[in-house]
Amino acid sequence: MTDLPPAPQPDPEVLAAQETFRQRGLANGDILTQPVAEARATTYRYQAFLNEGGPEAEISNHTLPTTPPTPVRIYRPKGKTGVLPAYLHVHGGGFALGNIDTLDRWKREVAEQAGVVVVGLEYALAPEHPYPTAVEQIVAVMRWLWSEAANLGIDPERIGIGGDSAGGNGALAALLRLRDGGEWQPRLGVIVYGMLSTDHDTPSHHELGDGRFGLSTARLDWFWKHYLADTPRDDAGAAPQNAPVEGLPPLLLIAAGLDPLLDDTLKLVQRLTEAGIPHDLKVYSGVPHGFLGQTSLLTKARQAQADVVAAINRHLG
Repeated sequence: MTDLPPAPQPDPEVLAAQETFRQRGLANGDILTQPVAEARATTYRYQAFLNEGGPEAEISNHTLPTTPPTPVRIYRPKGKTGVLPAYLHVHGGGFALGNIDTLDRWKREVAEQAGVVVVGLEYALAPEHPYPTAVEQIVAVMRWLWSEAANLGIDPERIGIGGDSAGGNGALAALLRLRDGGEWQPRLGVIVYGMLSTDHDTPSHHELGDGRFGLSTARLDWFWKHYLADTPRDDAGAAPQNAPVEGLPPLLLIAAGLDPLLDDTLKLVQRLTEAGIPHDLKVYSGVPHGFLGQTSLLTKARQAQADVVAAINRHLG
């Protein structure tokens, strides 16, 4: 007999999805065992499969003259005219993986379901471009959406930002920069299993960081090392868990139960509660880090997507 709680297990749908990936020879790239270029190529093949199908959208591509230039993709719901709210979603990938096509299907789905303009970007990746390049590009896109709203068919008073994993870091860091600069503030932030802190001495890392559910503490150490370069590990701009949260807009936080980053989200929730910042928390058990983009395979991915859509509708109107 034992009083220990049962070990966490993936949902049956997660196991079925993993078997589908195995049969097709697909997986996220592993920067611990592959050269960076190979890990990226492996990841993009996997993401291309997840992007198959889904609704159509009216798509336009732009390039912002930042250093380096920032590709931006705008998804307008098919047949939707007039001035619309906008939601920028920043993709994950440890700041080392991901491109303009990451979560393409997911963005098309959100545009259709929420009836809003969804925006994606391709920020420059580490190790070639360490912090603060990506954050500066994200902030530049937000400023561009606001200043060019009339030309883009966007309501400048109804703009939100979100992101998953490293993209959750980037979205939160951008909100903090806009706040600290006394600038216009988006009306909503969405943080999905954010990579928010370099502190890996947490219960979720100890229990879930061995890699059996995909993301590992060792991979996160690699991501942080190459993203930070010479930046201190406790820098609040790079690791926004360390920044004060007063003055932020309402936030939706989504976490995965089988994710070593779970405690990053829970710690942020505690700080938001202490600061009186409106927020909602959704923790999905039985799913790993990265589940959000698997809407064609996982019920809980579709439920989390519906959470995002509901938050957009509630706060952007």
